[in-house]
Amino acid sequence: MSFLCRAIPSVVVILFIAGPSFGQPPAGAAPDALSPSAILRPALSDVQSTTASLNISKWKIPGAVRKAAQEDVNSIQRDLGGTLPGLLAQADAAPGSVPPSFAVYRNLNALYDVLLRVSQTAELSAPSDDAVSLSSSLRKLEVARRSLGDSILNTSQRREAQINELTAAERAAKTAAPEHKRETVVDDGPEKTPARKTRHRTVHKKTAPKPDAGHSS
Repeated sequence: MSFLCRAIPSVVVILFIAGPSFGQPPAGAAPDALSPSAILRPALSDVQSTTASLNISKWKIPGAVRKAAQEDVNSIQRDLGGTLPGLLAQADAAPGSVPPSFAVYRNLNALYDVLLRVSQTAELSAPSDDAVSLSSSLRKLEVARRSLGDSILNTSQRREAQINELTAAERAAKTAAPEHKRETVVDDGPEKTPARKTRHRTVHKKTAPKPDAGHSS
């Protein structure tokens, strides 16, 4: 949408629906953790009804300014009926995940900037009813935006605490586990039988004396 291309306030976080489109808190979510839709539903419904009832053609402003204000209102209406429903559905479906909720928060910042511009223009030139309605819707949207930001921050802190606990438990388990000495077995094949030593005996044969040739019996 056109107004999303304009400047968005920088937000650091630790990481719209109208009428029946607003979602309900997802099943399984913590009782004290509201879904983004539940947090924003009243304010967004108010913004939609207020901007839909404006009659900018009666504002006492130059034609170019009137045209710009009408374009801003049209952008708000398109965002409320088109872009934000999808973002909210993703955030509601992932209650423990920060990125989807932050995408809603970022879009909400842009929506707030455009509504602020329309409200400031109305204060100078619109009928009092339009100016008062826009100012009231702007305040409600600001409160809802802060609530969503707090919810995102709390979710990110809980997730970080869970990660720290798991990391500490893993380190404790490694420290408590006994160290096992690794033994290396070398296979040299079948054991060789030592060679038996053979004893050599020297046998001396006795020879009979030779008869004397000059002796006769």
